Order: sequence, then structure tokens, then C-alpha cells
Amino acid sequence: MVDKMSDSSPDIILALDLENREQINQVLQKTGDRLNWVKVGLQSFLREGKALVHELADSGKNIFLDLKLHDIPNTMAKALESLSELPVGMITLHAGAGPEALARCSQFARENIPNVTLLGVTVLTSTNQQGLEAVGVKDPIEDQVLRLAQLAVDQGIGGIVCSPLELPRLRQALPSSITLVTPGIRPANADTGDQKRIMTPRQAKLAGANYLVIGRPILAATDPKMALDSILEELSD
Repeated sequence: MVDKMSDSSPDIILALDLENREQINQVLQKTGDRLNWVKVGLQSFLREGKALVHELADSGKNIFLDLKLHDIPNTMAKALESLSELPVGMITLHAGAGPEALARCSQFARENIPNVTLLGVTVLTSTNQQGLEAVGVKDPIEDQVLRLAQLAVDQGIGGIVCSPLELPRLRQALPSSITLVTPGIRPANADTGDQKRIMTPRQAKLAGANYLVIGRPILAATDPKMALDSILEELSD
């Protein structure tokens, strides 16, 4: 299981949401050894498969496998079983899958992949209040995030994915052992892209994040290494 105290400086997870293996290799060469964690999402995993995960692990990277599993309980548990051979540290699933699915996945992880932290995804950072209401949820986003986070934790899920805006409330409400992972991180003056609920890296650190998932501010930079170094410097202040 991931063990990272909330009062330490958060690790950066570079989101490898790129078009091909060559682009992935290029950005990893440019960012160098200061980058410990990478995210393999649905886009890259479907295209490159398990071979990419093994290759990244062999290069010394810790892997955040962001597949956001969401299905009936048996299918989610079987999906975890199919991923259990992979050298990954964290795997995401939707907390909205419900208590039975979360409990089945939590039990499987405890018994078969104890070194992997399951992360419950709450409300995507690309979703705003209007988008949430469009799918029938009338409560404020922060209430829905807390509801889903508490549901996941109650079923034994070890971490939560949320926007940085919900970090203070979750850090106060959840056990200190729960890992909080947040996308929606944008350095000052950076393009927000399709993210709607964002913070700067330092703001997210102060709010209690354990891990910051960052993609475009590094991937789209003219000098990815300089962009990474700038974020790490901000976090070290």
C-alpha cells in the first residue's frame, strides 16, 4: 500500500496522455530522474497494453494505472484479477459503482494485491455544478464528493481521487491514512484546458494532497524538464 503522510510534500504523477510510445519515451527522457511516478490512463493502456506498464516499471517508474473501473461487482473484481500481475502502485475505480462493487474490489485487493492502493474516483475535475445536475445530482459538488469518498472509505478503499477544491474538507473528514490524489493542477498562468475545478501545485500541497496528477503543463511545455523543475521548486517552498 502507498504510505505517504499528508503533511509531506506531494509527489507529482505525470499523466502520459500522449499519442504514441515514441512521444512517451521522449517526454520521459526530457523529464529525467526527478520524476518518480507516471500515470497510464485508458488512452495509453488500450493502445499500448500491458507491455507499456512493464516497460515503465522496468525503467524505475512507479505506476498509477488510471482505468476508472465501473461495472457490476463481479466484473470489477474480475477486472482487478486480470490486472493483478502488473507492477503498479495505484489503480482507480469509480466510487459511484456502489458499496457492493467497492467492497468486492477492496476484499480482492487485500487478499491478492496488498501492495496496490485502490483509489475511488469521486466527481471528475472536468465536471462543474451544471454538469453534475445534468445527470440528476442536485447536491453541491463538494457534498457529492464527500458522499462518494466516505462510501469508498467505508468499504475499505485506501485512497480518493478528487479535485483540489475538495481537499480541505476530505482531509478533515477522512482518516489521515487515506491517500488523496488530485488532478486539476495548473501552475499560475497555465492554460486550464478542460479542467474546471483547479488549484496551483502549492495550493494543493497546503490543502493536503498526497499526489498531484499533472499532464499538459509539462507535456505541452517547450521544455518539459524546466516545467517539471519549476513545479518541484514551487512545492519545495
